Amino acid sequence: MGTLTIEDAFGRVIRGHWLVILLCIVAPYVVMSNVSRGEPDVYEAVARVQMGTELAASNVQADATSQRVLGIATSPGVVRSALDKARLRADANDFAAHYIDVRRVGVSPVMEIVVTDTSPARAATIARSITADVIKVSNVGDQPTSTERRQGVQRQLNTLARQRSRLAAKLNNVDPKGGAALAIQAQLTSLTTAQTELERQMSDLNLAAPSPSHAVLLDPVRVPSVALPRQDTQRAVLAALIGALVGGGLAAGLEALRPRLRSGRSVARALELPHVGHLPRLTVGRRTTSAAGPIADRLALLARRYDASNVLAVLVDPRDEPAARSVARLLGPDPEKGPHRVSCSVVGRGWAEPGDAPVVVVLSPRHVKLRSLVDTMSFVDALGWPVVGLISYPRQWFWQRRAARRAAAEPATAPPHEARTAGLPSPVRPWKKRLPDPVVPVPSVASAVSVAPASVASVASVGAAPQAKAQNGVEQAEPWAAQDPGEVLHR
Repeated sequence: MGTLTIEDAFGRVIRGHWLVILLCIVAPYVVMSNVSRGEPDVYEAVARVQMGTELAASNVQADATSQRVLGIATSPGVVRSALDKARLRADANDFAAHYIDVRRVGVSPVMEIVVTDTSPARAATIARSITADVIKVSNVGDQPTSTERRQGVQRQLNTLARQRSRLAAKLNNVDPKGGAALAIQAQLTSLTTAQTELERQMSDLNLAAPSPSHAVLLDPVRVPSVALPRQDTQRAVLAALIGALVGGGLAAGLEALRPRLRSGRSVARALELPHVGHLPRLTVGRRTTSAAGPIADRLALLARRYDASNVLAVLVDPRDEPAARSVARLLGPDPEKGPHRVSCSVVGRGWAEPGDAPVVVVLSPRHVKLRSLVDTMSFVDALGWPVVGLISYPRQWFWQRRAARRAAAEPATAPPHEARTAGLPSPVRPWKKRLPDPVVPVPSVASAVSVAPASVASVASVGAAPQAKAQNGVEQAEPWAAQDPGEVLHR
């Protein structure tokens, strides 16, 4: 076998399995088009909310704000409350994942809360409920935590104040120069330091307290009147592209498991043989006869290279033997084309006369398995005779093989170049016309009685001469040299 090139591999995968690839492209396109066409229209309800007054310092900070709003909007409790208001029985988590979205406007604190649904009124109801919950949680959601922290710091400050009061009372009752006074002063100093730290925390909590108008509704929700544009074509094209990738992979897998060749030239390149020609059909007909003439001339030229007197056609597919035997006569000698052509025999189930020095030609269908070529070339190599080329023909279907077997069982007919003149009357020269019957004179009774026997004999000889020259009113002549097979001319 020859070396497999990229062009051959591409041709075997794409051209060899184009029907599989086309089916993988068309089927998803048609299915997706029908599915998209049957889906209802989708409406989008949008609300705009401003989350604060300060611009984000970076995209990361803006994304953090949008993710916070998305987390609030897709909370199961918030979504469930909105679905109940719209009287929609659906799973809250599924609805939040597929029908609720939050989009930010650049790096600004403005956010868009989007709800999609097949009913415009229901989409607007759900969007209003979710927007109200987002604003409520954003404005007052952090205040309980800050209040509790401030209350905790304030309780610690009150405890420190009571401890300072008790220590100050003890200090007044002890000796100022004794050791007890020094210990009480040290405790007062540590309490003062702790009180200063708690006062600083209280100041920070007061500064970080959220404003009551932190989130503001900019654009209220309106009932949408126009459905979203359908994307049927885009989805169908995307499905077709995915199908093309799947079809290409499937074709490559089929070619790897069952390699095939899809053209006569590919078969010839794989066998490293010259492509002598291609028969349009493996039946005797006008097109096959026209194509067989140049092929027979090339075979004769290749056979003369080896001084061969016969060409043996080896079949790649033995099932095509009956049809190949009928076509092999077209590749043989033809008196009209000259004596240079050599006889062609098909090597099949029966005996094929090889002659003195035959050459071999491979007769292969255009679509063939690579395994069949290996078996055929093993047989050809075992014969040992020169292989001059390959003749290809279209793949035969089972009804064509049945017709060929039926035709082979019928009595054999003459080749086309012999059948053209078979059964025709022998032409004559145009100047040869039908001669009238000879006229024999009838003598009278008196003269007949008086005629001598010698005269009677002479009269009989005269009458017999024209009859010998004329039979059935047609003049006999010597044969004329024939110009065409089967033609008999007369002079």
